Amino acid sequence: MSIHFNTVLKRSLAAAFCLGMAFSATGCASQSSANTTAPADGAATVRIAYLSTANYLTTLRNEDFVASTMSPDSASFSGPFNPPSDAFQAVQSGQADASSTGTGHFLRLISQDTPWVAFAIEYYDGDSQGIVAAPGSGVKSLKDLYGKSIAIDKKGATGDYIVKAAFSHAGLDYTKVNEVEMSQTDFAAAFASGQVDALASYDQNLASAIATEGATLLVTGKDYDSKNVSIHMVSSTFAKEHPDTVKRLYNALVKESQRAQQDPSFIYDTYREFGASDSLIDQVRKFDVPTIKPIDADGKALLAAQAQQYVDFGFIDAIPDIDAHTIDCSK
Repeated sequence: MSIHFNTVLKRSLAAAFCLGMAFSATGCASQSSANTTAPADGAATVRIAYLSTANYLTTLRNEDFVASTMSPDSASFSGPFNPPSDAFQAVQSGQADASSTGTGHFLRLISQDTPWVAFAIEYYDGDSQGIVAAPGSGVKSLKDLYGKSIAIDKKGATGDYIVKAAFSHAGLDYTKVNEVEMSQTDFAAAFASGQVDALASYDQNLASAIATEGATLLVTGKDYDSKNVSIHMVSSTFAKEHPDTVKRLYNALVKESQRAQQDPSFIYDTYREFGASDSLIDQVRKFDVPTIKPIDADGKALLAAQAQQYVDFGFIDAIPDIDAHTIDCSK
């Protein structure tokens, strides 16, 4: 899933920029544990390094049904991790077993044959990612950005994907725009002050930009058929040793997704818990509520289609072995 720059909003946005998996300020990171239960004899505990964004692997830590759904196994939670790379390092160093990322980043990881296995897709229609023109830029369309600057997180990451996917879908030449890499904690100031003409981002950053007085939303992922969604993954060692535990965790995510379809308020409560302002949450409420999907034939096809885009955009050299790095938990 998945963010007015008056004095009040600047204070609230400072907190908001410590939220999502897009953000990189290490000073926002902290660790805690919640909802931890001891497993039965011979059972396994999956240790989840959750992110400071309201995806379902994060919100699960507050759910009473986790214990019964995971039984006889259990789940423990540590976090929130910000930047997400800290969570991934916790898994790779053996301190945790599971975490979350975007499908694009996952493809880049496995293209380097890193030891990750994905087990669930958190799918949304793409309206929580896109490109917003800055106030005073005079930009009213994607073509207006020719020769102008777009802030992105870094080359090959989500912002870069948004630019290339949006321009390609519109039949426009993305090489005619100037992508400016910057820390995402600097997005708000650069966007509001006119240092850049537009911002390409997602989740809370996008919500914040849309809510900025005088800004113009140019395109969202829903318009250009974005294939970049969220994905949940475990270490390959854990997947090999505890496949049934991974399936139970998948079932817990499905229950959380079903709950959100009935009443998504707990998603917005989680954003608020992490420091989001009411203005930001009001915008996030307009975004599509995600659903959990298995990485079955359709899920693999989605990943393969995005992998082909990543090859076309020059992000990776070849489509990675998706079968070797995924589990279909619907079987």
